Amino acid sequence: MTVPPHIPAPSCNISNHKRWESIKNLLSAVIFGLFAGLTGAAIMLGWIWPNVGGSDSWVGVSDNSGGTHGALSDNIRSESEDRLGEVYRDVSVNAGLNFLSKDKKIGEAVFISSDGWMALYYPNFDGNFKNWKVLLKNGTYMGVQKALHDSYSNLVYLKVTAPSAGAQFKVANFNDQIKSGQDLFVRTSLNWRHTFFNDYATQSFVFPHLDTAPSIAIKLNDSFEGGSWVVDSSGKFIGVISSGNAVLPTGYITTILPSVLSGQKITYRTLGVTGWFSLEQPIIVGAQERLNGFAVSKIISAKELKAGDVITTVNGQLVSPDNLWYNIVNNQSVKLQVWRKGKLIELVEATKQI
Repeated sequence: MTVPPHIPAPSCNISNHKRWESIKNLLSAVIFGLFAGLTGAAIMLGWIWPNVGGSDSWVGVSDNSGGTHGALSDNIRSESEDRLGEVYRDVSVNAGLNFLSKDKKIGEAVFISSDGWMALYYPNFDGNFKNWKVLLKNGTYMGVQKALHDSYSNLVYLKVTAPSAGAQFKVANFNDQIKSGQDLFVRTSLNWRHTFFNDYATQSFVFPHLDTAPSIAIKLNDSFEGGSWVVDSSGKFIGVISSGNAVLPTGYITTILPSVLSGQKITYRTLGVTGWFSLEQPIIVGAQERLNGFAVSKIISAKELKAGDVITTVNGQLVSPDNLWYNIVNNQSVKLQVWRKGKLIELVEATKQI
């Protein structure tokens, strides 16, 4: 007798049949569950350790476009370039044709405000900017109406002439928190080159310098042309090349930014002294003893400090370029321990804007 396909054979025990069907369903569920688990694990491994299995692809939280190590994704590259402008000394003329000559290009500036303030690394600034021109990626061409020079960082802050009333510019995002070995990208010769963050290092941009002036540099594993901007893999700007593999961090821009935007001037919060850190030039006292701290070489406006003093602690912390800067910027007055003529004394010094 032919048995319809949906009816079990006569010899089949109904309870055994149902038990077998349950086992098959359970096995199917286990197999699909195992597959889903392995797939999820693979995704997590690819997100956390993008090089696992030898692949060079990576996926980031802020960028899932499938870029590779050594190159920015098209989207992030484009967004980063939208926040930059090429700066030229003036317009060249040939046979009645105006053009921007490569030999008159100063460098690239980054937008730090939506109303047209930009930052440019330019150590050779002589105060002459009236003929400067700025060219954006989209072809917008503008003049410069104001320039402020920060002699400590060698940054020049430019205010460009907006192409139309109320024009808004795309502003760069800054990242002051980077990790050893992190992928970074340097804008050089209108291209992006891949590099790595190695470490922080003390490097005087001006010497001797104001106590809160730039002295910490980000060290890369390659050297680049001065004035080249550096971004992370998400397109956030981390600094600008000062020379070789040294990067001036954007933290020094954000510190100055309020006075640039509100008062259109460069000011630093400081104790009112210049000098250097012992990490920059070792300070020797006595026959063989090295003293750690900030050596005061000149008094600008300090009331309690004297030339020849060495500031050893600030608010109870041993002096380093980070915590001295941080404490001065974030406090109206600070408690200092100072080495003076062989003795340690304690002072309270007011901070001020200069």
